[in-house]
Amino acid sequence: MEPLEALQTLIFMSVVVEALTAIFRHFISSRASEIVTIVVGITLCFAYNVGIFTILGLETKYSFVDYVISGIIISQGSHALSELFKLRQK
Repeated sequence: MEPLEALQTLIFMSVVVEALTAIFRHFISSRASEIVTIVVGITLCFAYNVGIFTILGLETKYSFVDYVISGIIISQGSHALSELFKLRQK
C-alpha cells in the first residue's frame, strides 16, 4: 500500500469510527462513550484487516495485536477529528 493510500485509509477509518460513535454519545455517559469508541475502532480493524504496523511494512507474528493497537489509535484519531470539526464550525 502506498503511503498516501495508507494515510487516507487511516483517516477514513477515524471518520467512520467518529460517525458511528456519535450516535451512541446521546445515550451513554462520556466515560462509556470512550470505551465504545475504542471497541468500534478495534472491531473495524478486525473486520477490514487494517493494521497500522502492517501498513508501515512491519511484520508481526500476531496480527490481532496489530488490529487492537490500530483500533485504539484510530479511535483516538476520531476524537482529534471531532475536535477539529467543532473548531471549524465555530
